[in-house]
Amino acid sequence: MSAAQIESLIIQKSKGLPAEMLQEVLDFMDFLKFKKLTPKTDSIQSALSDLNVSEVGHLEEEFMDYKSVYPNE
Repeated sequence: MSAAQIESLIIQKSKGLPAEMLQEVLDFMDFLKFKKLTPKTDSIQSALSDLNVSEVGHLEEEFMDYKSVYPNE
């Protein structure tokens, strides 16, 4: 299927969807573009550097006992 055909199908299938669902589709499209354009290690480093102190503390708490909760088999 060509890109033009896929775009046409996306437009067809989006007609009649409520605004909330259309926003989800738009968000997912943005996610796909971001994922493709951003190297994985850079995006992880960038995301971690954008965290504030409270978020870093929460993240550290979430993974505190990770190895004991999820041991390698």
